[in-house]
Amino acid sequence: MIGGSSLTAGPPDSVTLEVMNPRAEIPPPPFSPPSPRVKELSGKKIGIYWLGKAGGDNFWDGVEELLKERYPTAKILRYRGPFDLGDEMAAKISKEVDTVLYGVGD
Repeated sequence: MIGGSSLTAGPPDSVTLEVMNPRAEIPPPPFSPPSPRVKELSGKKIGIYWLGKAGGDNFWDGVEELLKERYPTAKILRYRGPFDLGDEMAAKISKEVDTVLYGVGD
């Protein structure tokens, strides 16, 4: 086998060459439809998740301030972590809040 191909010698004047596709076939990830929107934020727990890039705290502080002005009975919970929050953190957040704002950026 040479570089994903196999070479088989037949009779002296013929050669069979089999070329393999190196991309393979990868099944798509499972599809989950979006959760229904929260219709009212008053009295809700709102999560803010971001990955901690420089300057992002200024943006999310402003968002939090606006949410508190508009929905004074809402509670804001802040989360920080990597771009891919992973199943464990996603499960934790989903148990603690009614809705979440997720932000990344460079």
